[in-house]
Amino acid sequence: MRAHIFHLIIKLNGWLSLSGSHRLARGLAAVIWRLSAKQRHIALTNIRLCYPDMSGERQQQLAKDSLIETLKAVCELGVVWRRYPDQFPALIKQVKGQSILDEALAQGQGVLLAAPHFGNWEVLNLWLSRYDDFAFLYKPPGNPNIEKLLLKYRGQGGAKQITADGKGVRTMLKHLSQKGIMAILPDQQPKSGQGVFADFMGQPAFTMTLFSKIARKTRAPVVLAVAERRNDGFEIHFKKASDQIYADTAESATALNQDIAKLVALNPSQYQWTYKRFSIQHNGVSPYQKD
Repeated sequence: MRAHIFHLIIKLNGWLSLSGSHRLARGLAAVIWRLSAKQRHIALTNIRLCYPDMSGERQQQLAKDSLIETLKAVCELGVVWRRYPDQFPALIKQVKGQSILDEALAQGQGVLLAAPHFGNWEVLNLWLSRYDDFAFLYKPPGNPNIEKLLLKYRGQGGAKQITADGKGVRTMLKHLSQKGIMAILPDQQPKSGQGVFADFMGQPAFTMTLFSKIARKTRAPVVLAVAERRNDGFEIHFKKASDQIYADTAESATALNQDIAKLVALNPSQYQWTYKRFSIQHNGVSPYQKD
């Protein structure tokens, strides 16, 4: 049933214009902000931790704006997925740093691409599908029918979709050895034992070690990428990763988080502040726990 509802929502949203999907997101955000104390609490906790010097009023506004932007990413799915490929190119208004990706590809070692939870990463995936050797890592949802739909829509451009498991790691290494582009969402909090604590915007964040280990093992050039939302479409940004990405695991994870923070600074409201990024802590106490 959930898969049918998900598919219906995508179909209905596909009839909207991009601006129409944004209006829908703003309406939903207004309702959720009022009714969901949980979402308000998570977003405000993250923002207070990462922007302690920001006034309380500005923190509140950023939390509200981030909820709107997160829901825009959801409401845009119908527009983006249902109009691919014919109308999709018109949504991409500018590509900044294309030469960074081109130079990385020219090295002939494959490209390890970090795509944090910023803007609309589904747009980034489809744009990168123009490259025949593009693949990305994904975590399967609990519902296999929803997974089938995701595989269908995300795979429209021919991207290779690799599951985040032991077999997937081997597949990623092989893909890079074949000079492919391998994209990973690097700011997902890993399971216990699969990460290290590294600074992220002044806070200790349990950070995945997988990305750093693959970078060090393959020595593939590392590029960061996001699709920033505009009112009329999207801007693709490519940034070269810090050289410290190839250092030991802890230093590499810190460098990765610093690079992600620089992308967040492009437009802080478009980062997914509704995600419990800091729930695992050294002392076992989550900052999201209420008194």
